[in-house]
Amino acid sequence: MNRNKQYIISSLAVLAMFVSCKEVDPLEGVELGSMGIQSVTAAFTGEVYENDTDARFSATPDADGNIVIEVPWFYPETSDYEVPQELLTNMRVSATLATGTYIEPGLGVMDMTQTHHVTAYDAAGRTMEYNIRAEITKLSGCTFSSFNVTSAGTLYTGIINPTANTISLMAPGDELPDCTVAYTASPHSTVSGYTEGMSFRDGDKITVLAHNGVDKTEYTIKFAVPEKIAYGARLGSGKNLWTKYYANLGVTLASGDAPIRLAADGDVLYVLTGSGTIHSMDRKTGDYIGTVSLPSGYTANSMVSDEAGNILFAANSAATSDFKVYVVDAIDGTPEELISYSNTGYANLGNIRVTGNAKGDAVVTANSQGTAGGGVAWQITGGTAGAASVVSENPSCTSLGNTYNGCIVGATSDLSDGIFTFGYWGAYDIFYSSDRTAYTVAVDTDPAGNENTNCMSIATFNGAQYLAYGIGAHFSYGYCPQFKIVDSSVPSAMSTAELHAVPYSDLNIGGFKGVTGATSDILIVISEDGYYMDVYFTDGNYDIITCYEFDCIQQ
Repeated sequence: MNRNKQYIISSLAVLAMFVSCKEVDPLEGVELGSMGIQSVTAAFTGEVYENDTDARFSATPDADGNIVIEVPWFYPETSDYEVPQELLTNMRVSATLATGTYIEPGLGVMDMTQTHHVTAYDAAGRTMEYNIRAEITKLSGCTFSSFNVTSAGTLYTGIINPTANTISLMAPGDELPDCTVAYTASPHSTVSGYTEGMSFRDGDKITVLAHNGVDKTEYTIKFAVPEKIAYGARLGSGKNLWTKYYANLGVTLASGDAPIRLAADGDVLYVLTGSGTIHSMDRKTGDYIGTVSLPSGYTANSMVSDEAGNILFAANSAATSDFKVYVVDAIDGTPEELISYSNTGYANLGNIRVTGNAKGDAVVTANSQGTAGGGVAWQITGGTAGAASVVSENPSCTSLGNTYNGCIVGATSDLSDGIFTFGYWGAYDIFYSSDRTAYTVAVDTDPAGNENTNCMSIATFNGAQYLAYGIGAHFSYGYCPQFKIVDSSVPSAMSTAELHAVPYSDLNIGGFKGVTGATSDILIVISEDGYYMDVYFTDGNYDIITCYEFDCIQQ
């Protein structure tokens, strides 16, 4: 090739190379996700609010980047304590950010009476501006959570439909004369449309006006039986009625307060501690009432209530002693001996459970202490206990050092339908046994190995049999505390029959206390009218007690 031609070709190649090397945007064609602040939370500071998960308030940005955190006028909202402006001057502030976002300046303990300007950045070079502040606002709640009417000595429990805004009284005729009303409404709201001694008629209107004077809900009185869904609890109806910390109730738990056991009677929830103290609380609000005592001469290490509202209690029984279970229709009633059993085979016996009605048909169980595991079950028929039935050790498990490390509960009120076992053992799953001897896994709880799996409760609700189980905290780590409710009507199908799960992230915010040791309990309570199912759960090491409610009302 001619040398001059070779030079020309080489020069053109170099020129082409330079022309082709234009600058390329590395993000060209890349789909960018969201960025910026998703929400901001501000919490009261100070020792009194240290473990109070309710003393924190959140807000999301509006279209202009303004984030206004509304602090309630009263705190707690059910109290008459008006929040002073000074509480806003020293709040602990945090933000939830989109992936890849960072903000300047950072957040921390801040005076939220002032407006704080914050800029969000991400790796793509995008920025967003925000203005963050807090303000005290009047309450906006305007709903009834209960509405009961007494007329001519008869109590009519109102069934509230929150979607249709109706209250069904299931009253005969078309009028209830000379009415007295007891209701629970949103804190600091006002109720109009009712005066003491008035008559109620089908179609009457009752209005709840919020504390802010703006938001309101008008309810229509219905003299009709509300329709239920065909089966079980309405999906999506589960809601947290309340969550409390014992410390905020004025109750200081200690190591001697294990175990903690739950029972209910009417509108009262009872909490028995290992020290023998029984605390009482309002079932619907979680408000503390006070302490009560069993009748003179009786003690209890375990306590539970049945589906009819009777309370069963028992003192633990060491080997060679009698194990006695008593039943009362009220906490201060006269105890009736339900079971007397000569304990000759177990180092200790306790942690009683009941399925059914102890004054009708039921199954009562007790768990044993020690490496032998197992326990005892009794069939109750017409309020009378039959012979004791041994619940054999589950070979997949090794029970630990006390009665409340494990739990046995009847699958139904008929012992021939089998039992479930659960415990802090070698295997943490829920096991089912049709004959109290051979076991199969009913629910794989998939634990991390550090949880306290030792409490179950079973009840029938709108034709479904529900089992609630709690996973409490043994140590400060693990997926705990948490609890779940599953349909146990068909034991072989329980693994896919979950109704509701409350994750540990909702319950461990207050932090690990560790003062009681591994003790927790769970209890299902069905309302007398059969429209509501309340599930109570408590964990001593996290100092928490909570209530979730479900209904079966056709919406």
